[in-house]
Amino acid sequence: MAEYFDILDKDGHLTGQTKLRSEVHRDGDWHRSIDIWVMNSKGELLIQKRSLQKESYPGLWEVSCSGHVGAGENPLESAVRELAEELGVEVSPSQLQFLFEDKEENTTNGGTFINKEFKEIYLLNLDLPIENYHLQSEEVDEVKYVPHKELEEQIKNNPAEFVAHENLYRRFFEMLD
Repeated sequence: MAEYFDILDKDGHLTGQTKLRSEVHRDGDWHRSIDIWVMNSKGELLIQKRSLQKESYPGLWEVSCSGHVGAGENPLESAVRELAEELGVEVSPSQLQFLFEDKEENTTNGGTFINKEFKEIYLLNLDLPIENYHLQSEEVDEVKYVPHKELEEQIKNNPAEFVAHENLYRRFFEMLD
């Protein structure tokens, strides 16, 4: 199924234009995305290992759940949808706590995948055993809980194992400290 995104200007305002996902990443257009961190009552964060089938950052660890905001969607709707799709977790929008917005720009795959995103970051407090997550195999290979201080150290000491979101990780861990 074709995915369309609303195109933004460099300041994050809608341009009125929509494009196919593949065109957005080929052309380097600004668009919206979301990240959701799932934290349990023990202070552990859920992280996901991206599927080896993914176009960008295959096999790397990252935030609990992430995805693009579809054309005509708002970020909160996208966050609820992505949690259901990727992790099999049904939540209401009121369960998600908005943390901050991050602007991110990177290029991968030898310059053929240009990613320019305005990313909204959310937190979901949820006590759910690992075996109760239902992973979307095209998106996620594995999930695990890691104590947040330990995860911060893992990202710092082994950055090549994680999707390159340096600013996002820094800001998020500052909020937890």
